[in-house]
Amino acid sequence: MENNPINPGNPGSSMHKGSGLLPPPVPPSKKGGTVKTLQAVTVILVVALVAAIVYIYSIMQQSKEDLSIAAQEKQEVINDLTQLKGDYEVLKTGNDTLNAQLTTERKKIDALMDKIKKTEASNRAKIRQFEKEIGNLKSLLTGYVRQIDSLSVENKALKAKTTKQDSEITKLKQQQEQLSKDKSALTSMVEKGGELKTRDIAAIALTSREKTTNRARQAEQFKVCLTLIENSIAKRGSRTIYIRIKSPDGSLLTQSVTNVFTPSGGGPQMIYSATREVEYAGEDLEVCVFYKDKDFLSGTFNIEVYLDGMYVGAAPLILK
Repeated sequence: MENNPINPGNPGSSMHKGSGLLPPPVPPSKKGGTVKTLQAVTVILVVALVAAIVYIYSIMQQSKEDLSIAAQEKQEVINDLTQLKGDYEVLKTGNDTLNAQLTTERKKIDALMDKIKKTEASNRAKIRQFEKEIGNLKSLLTGYVRQIDSLSVENKALKAKTTKQDSEITKLKQQQEQLSKDKSALTSMVEKGGELKTRDIAAIALTSREKTTNRARQAEQFKVCLTLIENSIAKRGSRTIYIRIKSPDGSLLTQSVTNVFTPSGGGPQMIYSATREVEYAGEDLEVCVFYKDKDFLSGTFNIEVYLDGMYVGAAPLILK
């Protein structure tokens, strides 16, 4: 019994006392715990995967929403800038300096519009920068509108002032014209009132002994007398009297064809028969002018009298 050899046919003996080529058997209770652990890990992994998928999906959805909002904001910025461009386009003024400034701002708007269109909507920081630039342009626009309004008010005031001045100038011109007319009328009245008039123009024929005659063969000279009427505003001083004697045959009696005077109303010079200068003092003055000749014709002589070249009357003289 003490030296009992190993029984190869005894399986129990080979399992416990063998060489160890086979793993020891696992107890049934330990194998069931491992399965449960694996199941738990699988569930956790599945839950994590689902959560990750949901998270990624939500991120993608949020990204789409953000891109949509960004695109909408970009379009709003473009619309805002388009409206601003239209506001700048309608600004007009007669001030050249201000017009040049407005042209510069319009070019800035065009350049900014190109930049915005070329910028991705997702570049929110750049879009925000564009919004600030648009805000600055709006502030400038408000300033320009105020300047233009101020210039408009000034122009209206200046126009009203100019209109008033033009009206006053026109009124002044009318007054001056009226004064000129009044002056001319007054001058004319004074001149007319200052005209020296005559009365009692009479002509007689005298013989060689200076006796009155109505015989042509006895007459040797004509005596033409008149009175210069008193006039307080008439010109004083030297006055010239001319007489023109037309004979019955229509010829003008004269000692020389060079004896001429200029009519006061203008026109060609006239030949006179006789002349005399007198000093007029504003009072009645009787004047006689003599014309000597020979062989007077019988008939009616027409004698015209001129004072300083102005016709003042006539008288007939009849010889038999």
